[in-house]
Amino acid sequence: MLAVAGGAALATAVTASIMKDPRHGEGALGEVLVSGDGRTITTLNSRAPCQQDPPELVASESRDSVTLVLKESDIDLRPQCNKIDEQITTKLQSPLGTRRLVEHGNGWTIAPFDQKRLANPRYLPPGYAPTNNVQWSDPVQHAQLSPFTQGRNSSPAWTRFFHRASEKASLSITQIAGNLTVRAAGTPESIHGWTGRLTPDSNNTVTWTNGTYTFIVSTTDQDLHEAELLKIAKHLTP
Repeated sequence: MLAVAGGAALATAVTASIMKDPRHGEGALGEVLVSGDGRTITTLNSRAPCQQDPPELVASESRDSVTLVLKESDIDLRPQCNKIDEQITTKLQSPLGTRRLVEHGNGWTIAPFDQKRLANPRYLPPGYAPTNNVQWSDPVQHAQLSPFTQGRNSSPAWTRFFHRASEKASLSITQIAGNLTVRAAGTPESIHGWTGRLTPDSNNTVTWTNGTYTFIVSTTDQDLHEAELLKIAKHLTP
């Protein structure tokens, strides 16, 4: 059982920065989502827009396994070539089923999150909507909040991003498989009868577990007050 030292601390512990040098088919995938029909694999990737070609997620299928490799072109590391984060997908010829999902290069088995298990956010603040553009309005806070690179023993997890109209993402909901012990500093809160913690700071965070999943609702929107963040959490229906 893992210990959670706080919302932002958990996000940092569960993940690490993916800001790296060129990866020529080395893998280094982060969170992975498998669609309800088992055919579409999605992951988050960080890339430099100065790359000659966008990254490509490629799946090699066999009877017993599916190997994923992230293929990227050379990266221009000039200062003006800031990295951007995005979701990339690949389509399988056959549903994943019970086949093992493997990361090319290191041979790690990937535990993808099943899209059918995602909790439903029944409330979002006025003006907020889901977005596939995972650029944070505050890139400094983004490095703390956004779960990208998973370790060998990481539990399946997935993060959804939300924004106001054309603005960059400033709200995220992370769902992690497993009952992580919440030992966060902050104000105790009851979420669906389960004990959670509200940590108000530069990025407000609500963290709780329901015995099956651990949830982290985080925002860098300074206009999104604690009551709104709690309302999002309390209307998140597994």
